[in-house]
Amino acid sequence: MTPGLRPARAVGPPLRPATRLSAYAVGRDNNFNLIRLLAALSVLGGHSVAVLGLPSSREFFFDHLGLSLAEMAVDVFFVTSGFLVTASLVNRGDAIAYLWARALRIYPAIWAMLVLTVFVLAPVLTILPLADYFASPKTHDYFLKCATLIGGVRYSLPGVFETNPLPGEFNGSLWTLPIEMRLYLYLAAGWILLALAPSFRVKALSVALPVVAAAYLIVILRGRLFGAPFNVADTRVFMFLYGSTLYLWRDRVPMRPAILVGALALLLVASLDKAAYFTAYVFCLAPLVLHLAYLPKGRIRAFNDWGDCSYGVYIYAFPIQQTLALLFPAMPLAAMIGGSGAITLGVAALSWVLIERRALKLKRDFAAATSRAFNLGLAKIAGVVR
Repeated sequence: MTPGLRPARAVGPPLRPATRLSAYAVGRDNNFNLIRLLAALSVLGGHSVAVLGLPSSREFFFDHLGLSLAEMAVDVFFVTSGFLVTASLVNRGDAIAYLWARALRIYPAIWAMLVLTVFVLAPVLTILPLADYFASPKTHDYFLKCATLIGGVRYSLPGVFETNPLPGEFNGSLWTLPIEMRLYLYLAAGWILLALAPSFRVKALSVALPVVAAAYLIVILRGRLFGAPFNVADTRVFMFLYGSTLYLWRDRVPMRPAILVGALALLLVASLDKAAYFTAYVFCLAPLVLHLAYLPKGRIRAFNDWGDCSYGVYIYAFPIQQTLALLFPAMPLAAMIGGSGAITLGVAALSWVLIERRALKLKRDFAAATSRAFNLGLAKIAGVVR
């Protein structure tokens, strides 16, 4: 535009404000880092009741709603994970790059945490002789299972926290990570299986994932409302698939402040009955999370500059809380929440700066090297066949 000239006015009616999720789900200018950190701290707060051995009635949300604060916070994690991970796969269009991004987000930090807790913290706290602790198959099994996240994780280390109100539980938060890793792999497997019809991939996933999500929804509603058998992991899987579905259908998902207010009002009214609340909760949580992620703007977005400490909070909080419960058995609930929260935030910030952020910077290099090796292998195979 020539300096000094005013832009011409658009002809016709003014453009309507964006009212679809697709208009918001672009770039990184959102509130997901803040939401995930608050969710991680909510898990810490919810676990504080258990690690102190307090009655469940002290957990306000579980007592009144039938869902603990930690449960709901974990569901927030799975909604955001399903949404963002599906976006990562679709936007990259490359399973190798996607898998490296997921692996570098999960494994370096958890390996560092395991070294610090299994080989530094636990040896200080165990009631066993150190030789017995390190020689125990239970120690080796815990480290290997938690380091690979294959076939589930282990929760106890020999002689550690055995006299706590929550006896023997070393890091109870890790149970969700194998579920999340499997969901990452299933999503990648679906993408790879559809490699022969790349133009059909997204459409196929847009049909398959909602169908599977609906099946899980039926299972968990029958379980919670009618007593049918179901696994607690089923709700987490549903929330992941719900988040994935909303990303794939983002062109048709409305985004309006009225929906945010309506969802909150519905949950508030439904909270008068536990069954009604759970029903409203499973339908409302994912849209509610996405509205909070994208609609509030302004200074709140500056939180993104602080990095993403939520994963560090999640993987370090439980052993820190159990250590405080061991050392200060008469600690009040407020002191446990505040003290463990402050320590965990400090450790999580170091994890982000020293490990997680640096690992994530390597994802393009690792993906490129893997692709080159893969292509070279294919070329050699083709040469042998000829």
